[in-house]
Amino acid sequence: MTITVLLNQLKDVFTELVKYGFPTVAIILSLLSFKDSRKANKVRDRLNELEEQLKQFALEEKEKERMDETKASIEARIINISKGKYKLKIWNSGKATAYNVNLEFPDESKGIIYTDKVPFEFLEAGKNFEEQVLVHSGTPRKFTIKTIWEDNKGINHSKELILTI
Repeated sequence: MTITVLLNQLKDVFTELVKYGFPTVAIILSLLSFKDSRKANKVRDRLNELEEQLKQFALEEKEKERMDETKASIEARIINISKGKYKLKIWNSGKATAYNVNLEFPDESKGIIYTDKVPFEFLEAGKNFEEQVLVHSGTPRKFTIKTIWEDNKGINHSKELILTI
């Protein structure tokens, strides 16, 4: 009879285990699975957000490149040709043609720069021209100059530069 009692007790334990133990284990596993899936969803959402930001950044870069290809940029610099001889070099560092290129400079600099080529009708990308500069003892060593030009749509642009001798 001890075996019968033992079998009955084992049957009761097994019944209790099936009745309460397995559902409890199933609930715990479900909760753990739910927690892991929430973590995975957060990671996936963050990854999607980063991908969207990268796409936006790439789109902005492409737009900037496209805009830069349609822009001209007029630069100027005083260069030393030989002892006491200087020239003002004006060039287009942009990627588009500049039209009606002109220069503006302060009154104290008007006697040192001779502008016989401006307004320059058009200046293609990478091209340049030079103006004469007369340097004497009263010449300021640093002054500002403003380059002015139009794009192919007729919109005026300007850039202020500090030049040194």
